[in-house]
Amino acid sequence: MEQWTWRDARTGSERTGFNPPEGAKEVRQKPFYFQAITIKGEVLGGEAICLKVFRNLHQRMIRFTESGQIRRIRDYLVMEVNGIRVVTH
Repeated sequence: MEQWTWRDARTGSERTGFNPPEGAKEVRQKPFYFQAITIKGEVLGGEAICLKVFRNLHQRMIRFTESGQIRRIRDYLVMEVNGIRVVTH
C-alpha cells in the first residue's frame, strides 16, 4: 500500500517503488485505490494515502485524496488494493 515516487539523483528520471533510496529528491507518497468493508457492513473505497500503520491492532490510518477525510481501516476488512483482490481469513 505504501508506494513512493521520487526523482533519481543519477538519471533525473521519476521512479516508483516501495523504498526510496537515500539522496533521492522530490520524494512523495503515491495514492492507491482500495475497497474495504466497514464494521457496519458498508463498502468503502477510493484513492487514499496511508499515514500511519498500527501493526499490533492490524489497522492503518489513511487519508482520502479527494475529500481529505482521515479514517482508520482494519487490514482484515480490505477486499481490494490497486485491482488486486485480497483474501484474508
